[in-house]
Amino acid sequence: MEIIKISAVCLVAAVLAKVIQPSNRDLAALLSISAVIFAAFLAIDGVSEVVAGVDGILGGIGVNKKYVEVAFRALGICYICELCSSSCRDCGESALGSVLDFSGRAAASLLCLPLLKEFIDLVRRILEI
Repeated sequence: MEIIKISAVCLVAAVLAKVIQPSNRDLAALLSISAVIFAAFLAIDGVSEVVAGVDGILGGIGVNKKYVEVAFRALGICYICELCSSSCRDCGESALGSVLDFSGRAAASLLCLPLLKEFIDLVRRILEI
């Protein structure tokens, strides 16, 4: 991950947004959101390395890849919702940010329901023994 580039983009955008904000609040918000999107795309490149590393580690110990996939999807939902809700709050739209937070929690919960069902089935099988 290119953390130096990401940090530089965010810092420059934050300073420019603060300078622009008194004269043009809308442009400052647009600049800030654009920087968030750009930084997120830079960060996504590093995520593929993490996924490959975790996949290699867990593949060696026999963990079902389905569980890891669900965990990474839930983590992705959390990151995306956090970035978007923070951007909404920065633009002064805290209600939209709250709705995004709630929607992300609901989406992650729905994603994990099949795992919960498998866990409950496993507990039932263990208790029947």
